[in-house]
Amino acid sequence: MQRLQQLDQIRGLAVLALILINIYAFALPPDYSHSLRLPGITAGSLDIWLYNLQTLFIKGRFITLFSVLFGVSLLLIVEKYGTDYLRRRLYWLALLGALHGWFLWFGDILLWYALTGLWILKRNYFTLDSAQLWRKAIRFFLIGLILPLVLSIMILLDSSGIAPDLADTETFAQQIALWTGPYWPQVVANLTHSLLVALVFVFSALWHTAALMLLGMALYKSQWFNTGYSMGMTFKLFFGSLLLSLSIVWLDQATDYLFSLNSILPWAYLAEVMMALAFASWLIQQRASQWPQRWLAPCGKLALTLYISQTVLMVLLFRVLRPEWFATLDRLQLTTIALLMLLLQLGFSQLYLRYYQQGPLEWCWRRLSQKPEQPDNTSSVTAKPADSN
Repeated sequence: MQRLQQLDQIRGLAVLALILINIYAFALPPDYSHSLRLPGITAGSLDIWLYNLQTLFIKGRFITLFSVLFGVSLLLIVEKYGTDYLRRRLYWLALLGALHGWFLWFGDILLWYALTGLWILKRNYFTLDSAQLWRKAIRFFLIGLILPLVLSIMILLDSSGIAPDLADTETFAQQIALWTGPYWPQVVANLTHSLLVALVFVFSALWHTAALMLLGMALYKSQWFNTGYSMGMTFKLFFGSLLLSLSIVWLDQATDYLFSLNSILPWAYLAEVMMALAFASWLIQQRASQWPQRWLAPCGKLALTLYISQTVLMVLLFRVLRPEWFATLDRLQLTTIALLMLLLQLGFSQLYLRYYQQGPLEWCWRRLSQKPEQPDNTSSVTAKPADSN
């Protein structure tokens, strides 16, 4: 099966851009990783401008692309290697995600991707056609919006009564001391955070993530990754998303940025999908150009290695090498660090693939997933028909 270059290019864009949003989760305590307001710190005009820019163009866009492409990968692996091989890959990914989330960084997505993938595999949606996948994706997406909708109604109807309890400066200092202090209390905090995320996962994130993965499968089966949308449709998606996000910026300003509405309002999730598809479609339309294949595709081939290396380097930076930077840098400084990390990974990918065909973590993941007696391939397994309801 020929490898679609567009998939590597889009994946490369997604993994590089993740650092632009994750940088705040690396440099702040979990409760404040996506908040503009910090105890004892007044956000400057540049901080507010960068936060709004994040809402308009970055927040959720690239993790959406990651989820869509993960769904495509699930489908391709089943078609080429069979369901048994995919199941083993997902088990190993779940283990890696657990280790990553519990022992390094609370913001892991790999465990939840693996669990969602296993759920999709159990339901065997791979045999559905594009139209059936679209219908399921829309249904799951709407189910995933129930919790954000309830929270949004509570906030917008009675914002004064449910305002979040912002920690005082003393409590905030204790959180900083936790994340820059001894290692094992951080592990305990990561485990506690993981349990809370698991609740959100069951009631909302599972459905949202599954919807995006099924969307990726539907788009692939309809050959969308070969052509993308027309330029006109691409612009409509982009500017439609921009209008929805502008309303979120306005509401954030009206509520004094108290609730981080770009992570709560239901139409924020719709805006993320619309702009993510616009970005992907535009990149597909650049397939005749050399720059996406030269610069983005190598990063896409090393996506797992780059994702984990972002965590390792940023955790080392903010908790070991420069703990005094934790929760003290402004958004411009953090954005600068993120851009430097992005450039570093661009250069690393170029250099590494001159000598090797696979990233180190990609190679390990593949090797661990293979049967000992069948190192190069796995036999295809015929699966039962999926439930199309």
